[in-house]
Amino acid sequence: MSGERWSALYFSDCFVPDHNVLLGPGGFKKQISGFNIERIGNASRSLALGRYSFNQAKEYAKTRMQFSRKIAEFQGIQWKFAEMATKLEAAQLLLYKAATNADGGLPSPYETTMAKYICNETGFYVANEALQIMGASGYSQDNLVEYCLRRTRGWMIAGGSIEILKNRIAEEVLEMRFDQRPLTK
Repeated sequence: MSGERWSALYFSDCFVPDHNVLLGPGGFKKQISGFNIERIGNASRSLALGRYSFNQAKEYAKTRMQFSRKIAEFQGIQWKFAEMATKLEAAQLLLYKAATNADGGLPSPYETTMAKYICNETGFYVANEALQIMGASGYSQDNLVEYCLRRTRGWMIAGGSIEILKNRIAEEVLEMRFDQRPLTK
């Protein structure tokens, strides 16, 4: 959907000298602590594309005529904009909180997880609503709104899927660790 090309890499009988190993034993846990910085970037991109889509749809709604009226005059369209604007502002506040509270070091896993979750959901929601408001114009590849929809959807997977983010938030809220792996006998 994103237009990116992926290829598999296979390494058979490949020797990697110790000095070229990036993550040794326990290295993943160390590396994942920096992952929260990536989540702030992911959240920012989703929110930015949501805002772009919102602005495109707003201009479209203020000029597109239907039944001798601008479509912005229809209550159903107005409600869409009210919902989109509110969700964008709420997501922005959680993103600011996660970024601002990280000024003394690495960002909080809980705050960045919440920010990524809401910004991903909001970016996709707003891009989808903007595309709906714009109809065929929004769906066309001649307009960047369809691109925004595809990208925001991908960011709901990259950097931790929405489901994984919810698991992480629940662990923090309930102050419990939940292993998602099958129990071993």
